[in-house]
Amino acid sequence: MAGKSELAVEEIDARPVRQRASAPGWLGGWLLSGWGLRLLSVVALLAAWQWYGSRPEVFAVAPFTDVFRELLEMVLSGRILEPTIGTLAIATQGFLWAAVVGIVVGFVTGLSKLARTTLDPLINALYTAPVSMLIPVIGIWIGLNVRGKVFLVFLTAVFAVIANTSAGVREVDPNLVETARSFGARRWSLYRNVILPWSAPFILIGLRLAVGRAIRGAIVADILLITDNLGRFLLEAGSTFNMSVLLAGIVFTMLLGYALMELAKKVEQSLMSWKPSQYE
Repeated sequence: MAGKSELAVEEIDARPVRQRASAPGWLGGWLLSGWGLRLLSVVALLAAWQWYGSRPEVFAVAPFTDVFRELLEMVLSGRILEPTIGTLAIATQGFLWAAVVGIVVGFVTGLSKLARTTLDPLINALYTAPVSMLIPVIGIWIGLNVRGKVFLVFLTAVFAVIANTSAGVREVDPNLVETARSFGARRWSLYRNVILPWSAPFILIGLRLAVGRAIRGAIVADILLITDNLGRFLLEAGSTFNMSVLLAGIVFTMLLGYALMELAKKVEQSLMSWKPSQYE
């Protein structure tokens, strides 16, 4: 009996020790998780930014606290609202054109070997070429106004849609196509009921990538064509060497692009809710 009592006491005494020992393990596991690593990396980056920007001999980098104060001021006062709306309008028009043309061309190149052989070299060449080098040609052919900016955004975004749509169409299971044909499915019914649903995840990925490219193209267009909107905001801050405002504008632009990409991802997930394994 004495031996059992001593064993029970040891087990009772060991429980708090195990609980106390598991707390650091849980904390370490959280810190090593996705959100923990993201938080640590952001904190480390901001701390390094604040330290470097606060040095007296540093001019080109404003401290993070100054940039954050400027960012809050420009958002709360609405000073950044009008330039943002102008840039988003350009990006939206270019994105819509890129989505329509990209899906159509992607389907054609995915379904037709002749079209793929003919168009793929041109598409790959334009996809890898810097779009900014086409700005002189865009200015001469289309103009430096809104139409030129929309076309620049279109060129920046369309190839991601084409590539992903074409890949999705080519990935359709041939056995599924043959089964549908054996049940009497005609061409348009086959496209609508088999090929389009099968390639939808690829198309949505291409559209999500095109969202980020459209924002980037709109900013480039606002800077390199007729200076306006967010491009003018950034250039004016840089021309006056107001580094806190310039960096605040850059951070705002990055956060805007990130928010739009996350929104596109949520839309993609909701549309593809019938295929949850893709997002686990």
